[in-house]
Amino acid sequence: SVITVATGTLLGLVNAFKSSVKGAIEFEREIVKIQQVTGKTSQQLKGLTDEVTRLSTSLGASSADLLNVSRILLQTGLSAEKTRKALDILARTSLGATFDSIQDTTEGAIALLRQFGGQARKTGREIEFLEQSLDAINAVSKNFAVESGDLVTAIRRVGGVFASAGGEVNELIALFTSVRATTRECAETIATGLRTIFTRIQRADTVNQLKELGIELQDAQGNFVGA
Repeated sequence: SVITVATGTLLGLVNAFKSSVKGAIEFEREIVKIQQVTGKTSQQLKGLTDEVTRLSTSLGASSADLLNVSRILLQTGLSAEKTRKALDILARTSLGATFDSIQDTTEGAIALLRQFGGQARKTGREIEFLEQSLDAINAVSKNFAVESGDLVTAIRRVGGVFASAGGEVNELIALFTSVRATTRECAETIATGLRTIFTRIQRADTVNQLKELGIELQDAQGNFVGA
């Protein structure tokens, strides 16, 4: 029995060593990809890699996944410093039970910044805007019958059309949550429906047909009344 226990312990150590080596290789591979994307040296990226190490240790997230997310953020044009800050915000969402994977949340964050973050980009406050928006998503998911992952899906699928109709991200969150809580349809179905509505609602024939029913979509100056 002693030999069996010793053998099991040894096998456990060997497997742990293999896993560590594999993780280190993946880490270095992602670092090389980031260097290729940014043209920066490993020393110039030290602040980012240190943050990845800190987050993976404190939150239990995969360092390779965090580096992959970093590379995606850098490819959108964020600076290394803003990427580091955004990474901290996104990594914390992995602790939330209703958020999907960090990769899906990152794609949603990018959509959020591109579709609703125009003013934030102009003032250099993208990270603050991102944190406020994700906090709002988290707060709504805790208080209403909707999951954070569903709201991220809505932003990815409807955000561009909704923003072009004059809507803001908090309005989209409220609208989607209301429909989801009432109908219990899946996120993809609701998002597709809302996208269709806001694509068509500003068309002249739609405006005229609804006007005949007593529904005014334009103000006295002929401007769309808004999402």
